[in-house]
Amino acid sequence: MFTGITQTVGQVITNESHTKNNQHITIETKTPYFSEATIGDSIMVDGVCLTITHKTDHTAKFGIMRPTYETTIIGDYMMRQSVNLEKAISAGERFDGHFVLGHVDGKAEIVNKQVIDNTILLSFKPKESILMREIVAKGSVAILGVSLTVIEKTSQTFQIGLIPHTQLQTTLSKLTVGHWVNIETDILAKYMTGGQYVG
Repeated sequence: MFTGITQTVGQVITNESHTKNNQHITIETKTPYFSEATIGDSIMVDGVCLTITHKTDHTAKFGIMRPTYETTIIGDYMMRQSVNLEKAISAGERFDGHFVLGHVDGKAEIVNKQVIDNTILLSFKPKESILMREIVAKGSVAILGVSLTVIEKTSQTFQIGLIPHTQLQTTLSKLTVGHWVNIETDILAKYMTGGQYVG
């Protein structure tokens, strides 16, 4: 279980998730982010809950299952691409954001980007239109693992806003029209609509 509050940004240094016999990805951080992690721990990478298979203080290697490669953007990662990272929350830890499972429901394309004052507004269109049933105006959604509030929605798209703090602490401000992202709908909306999970 995660909160959708990005703790640090890492970089992809190897990506063999697309190969049949060697499906893994390695992430590197400038700080010793993985120093207290252990083999088998879960880390959310751009919204995808992955398990550490090897690690150093600054790097972690994760196994990738074929369905994960096929239903997320992991297979599209380029070398040195930045990714949002979050460790699983511990019992008794202060909770923020919203409950994020790390189970990506699908992909969405950015169809509009505009800046108003200091806020970046991004509009998304899910690849699977049925996911719009689980998007609620003023509700929560996780974009690349980041907990955000839905500002408004239409029948096919939804819009979120990035305040300056989110722009600095995550990778989202670098996204442009045409980029694809991982999305996870709010768990409450998912259960209310019957859980149309496609990932």
